[in-house]
Amino acid sequence: MQILETHAKNEKEAIELATTYLSVDADQIEIKLYEKGSSGFLGFGEKTPSIYHVNAIENKTPLQVVIKGIVATILHKMGYKAKFIRFETQEDEGKLYVELASPSAGYIIGKKGRTLESLQFVVNLLVERYSATAPKVVLDIENYRNRRAKYLENLARKTASFVSKTGKSKLLDPLNPYERRLIHVAVQDMNHIQTESEGNGVYKKVRISKKSGGQNKKQKQPLTQADFGDIEAQQASAAAAFSAHEEEYGSSSKSSSEEAVPTESFEQAVELEAEAETANEKPGNE
Repeated sequence: MQILETHAKNEKEAIELATTYLSVDADQIEIKLYEKGSSGFLGFGEKTPSIYHVNAIENKTPLQVVIKGIVATILHKMGYKAKFIRFETQEDEGKLYVELASPSAGYIIGKKGRTLESLQFVVNLLVERYSATAPKVVLDIENYRNRRAKYLENLARKTASFVSKTGKSKLLDPLNPYERRLIHVAVQDMNHIQTESEGNGVYKKVRISKKSGGQNKKQKQPLTQADFGDIEAQQASAAAAFSAHEEEYGSSSKSSSEEAVPTESFEQAVELEAEAETANEKPGNE
């Protein structure tokens, strides 16, 4: 299976470039000529190097090398470069975490992480072709996933506080299964608040609303993995869902008591409202 493409004058140079970049021995990979370069006409004119494909050898090429080659190739096709910082296997989770660094991190992450999610989806498809027993690959760059998780948890709590004060439900922007779970868990201890996923496909919206009087008496049950479905299975359609995202959710209907709010701006709205309430409590504002 091809994992990398390199340009070189000859096969010897191609092997040196590939083994150096991938940090492997020459017998752990296979080099094949894809397109012969040009030496020009009679030694004159433009010279172009040959293109060589670097292939993984079953049961010989380490999994980390396969992943590194696949990710580097895809990013190269996108016009970006990245440095591999860390590979960490979590056997109890069945996942392999890969941390990257790049000056183009913002472009690789994309709007609300959608480009990074699509990249991860494609990488997992290709890794599964090499090894059906390989762990799921989780890509991260510049600690984005941790920062995004903290942002969503904070957003959930502030939105719940707003809903508790006003009684108006709030509908967050579409989120993937993992991000929806963060929202649910963040407010599950607030007995007067309830959350519910709405919509179809991988990316669904989460509605945060106030419970009625009868519901407040009902004890909140801890959320389990089953409440959120098979996350890994749902992520299998992430690429298709991403392409249809804007069209599917771009024209949601709203009512006076139910508003769809973008996750990137609602935090500011909550803070502005808190400032207004503080101003109203000052002498002379009665």
